[in-house]
Amino acid sequence: MGQWNSTPSEIDEDEPFLLYKEQLQQERMMELQNQWLERTNAMEIAWSREFVRYYGAFCAVSTVGLCVGAFQRRRLVLLAPLVPLGCVLTYQLDQVYGTLRGRVREEAERLMGSERAKLGPPGGHLTFQALEDIRKARPNALRAWPIPHDHPLFRKNLPTPPLDAKDPDVSCGHFTK
Repeated sequence: MGQWNSTPSEIDEDEPFLLYKEQLQQERMMELQNQWLERTNAMEIAWSREFVRYYGAFCAVSTVGLCVGAFQRRRLVLLAPLVPLGCVLTYQLDQVYGTLRGRVREEAERLMGSERAKLGPPGGHLTFQALEDIRKARPNALRAWPIPHDHPLFRKNLPTPPLDAKDPDVSCGHFTK
């Protein structure tokens, strides 16, 4: 169809509008990411709370059973499994109803602020040049460019398109010759 021809002065006039559109697009993407993160965190907390209900019921039944068994047999050793069960239940309760998430968030913020070097991946961040060096160092690396001259793309007897533009096979890329 038509082309959009513009002079440099028209481009300069549209630049604030284009910057505004780009900023609006980025704000929408950031809002989408924030909403996704909030929904994911809400689902995780809801799942953890549901898990705590079942685990708490298991711990309650286990505590009653172990206490009855320990006092009937007069062996306090039977109460030993209550220690790890209680520790795990306390951790789970702190995670979903307490301040564990806040403490973890504060620690993460502290790490990002003061110990940034510990956050990077092993061997440092990859760059394009580093990836290219690794790829070229492999003995049988696939090198897309430059294409060797004996490649089938460079064959001399490629079909030529027909000169008649009304040929129906031209639109789908097939040549009838």
